[in-house]
Amino acid sequence: MKYFNNIKKQYLITFLSALIFAFVIERLFWQERGMNVQMVVYAEIIFALTVTLFEIPSGVLADKFGRKKLIIWDSVLGVGELAIILFAQNFWHFAIAVFLAGIGNAFSSGAANALTYESLLADGREDEFEKIMGRLNAIQFTGYVIAALSGSLLANFFSFEFNYILSICSLCIAFVLTLTLKEPPQLSEFKEENAGVSKYVKEGLSVFKSKPLVFKYCFTGAVLGACIIYLDEFWQIVAESVHIPLVFFGLISAASLLLRVPGSLLAYKLREKYGYNRIFNFIIAISAFGYAAVFLTKSPLVLVPMMVLFVASGIVDPLVEGFLHKNTESHVRATTESFSSLILRVVSVVVGLPFGYISAKYSIFAGFIVPGVVCLGYLVLFWRGGKNKV
Repeated sequence: MKYFNNIKKQYLITFLSALIFAFVIERLFWQERGMNVQMVVYAEIIFALTVTLFEIPSGVLADKFGRKKLIIWDSVLGVGELAIILFAQNFWHFAIAVFLAGIGNAFSSGAANALTYESLLADGREDEFEKIMGRLNAIQFTGYVIAALSGSLLANFFSFEFNYILSICSLCIAFVLTLTLKEPPQLSEFKEENAGVSKYVKEGLSVFKSKPLVFKYCFTGAVLGACIIYLDEFWQIVAESVHIPLVFFGLISAASLLLRVPGSLLAYKLREKYGYNRIFNFIIAISAFGYAAVFLTKSPLVLVPMMVLFVASGIVDPLVEGFLHKNTESHVRATTESFSSLILRVVSVVVGLPFGYISAKYSIFAGFIVPGVVCLGYLVLFWRGGKNKV
């Protein structure tokens, strides 16, 4: 139980980091400051490219010098990001903010989960990883829900800026808690002392080369994750387009998050009953039809396929992360997850460019044909690659 306190602290850090009251009005605030759909997509691409640039170096740093340092820097950059957005007046201000967010995301993507797994491993409880990840996701969603419900009400009574100020306060408290984390030991090491960056990169890549299923499921998570990014980013614009009042945005956001919780908590049980391959096949198919339905439904009923997509997305992360960590050695765990995150960011750029172009030229609804086609195409590829499966 020596390192299990890290898990308890991560529960609280995760909750506070999700308690961002600004998220529920984010697109409207950005729109108010002159950011149209295409500009937001460009910002998302800057974010993805930044993560791509820093992803592998940050994973190596986490494996070489410790996970805690990277988690602390992620908290610092998160506060800086929101502070810049609060005073942003043009595209480049937002671009700087998302650049900082991208660095922070790269710092935390491998480090946070690696610290979780290493803490469990040090106490002989590594088999609980998927269960703990499900709980962390559920806690994160709970924080998002509370922030969404209260954030939409606050936005009606106060200014949008007030939501950002409260969000910054929440992240500051989370930052203080990150300082109290305890670095767990790495139970496997390189034989060579002072191994260089190239050694970590080669070892991380070797996981994907020697274990094709790790790459297959990580790429599946990347495709599904890249598509859901744009639903997460633009559901507010969709809701506004079908004339849903702002006061209901908190309820919509809360529902979109709460619906992910059951899948996140039960992912490990679904895996035990159906296996990875069947579950991913089903989710990819549901996603293809779901995005097509968003494209076709230009009324408040569009909320139905949106919610189905959110339910399905809640299952994906615990399964992908669990499979990855169980098939990765301790000394390159953060680096390998950074590669997985890198794949997600590359795919998100590929999806985002046509999504932004079509949304700007036609409508936000038309843009969602892009993730629909991507999921349908990938479903065919996933079926054809069904020989290697678990």
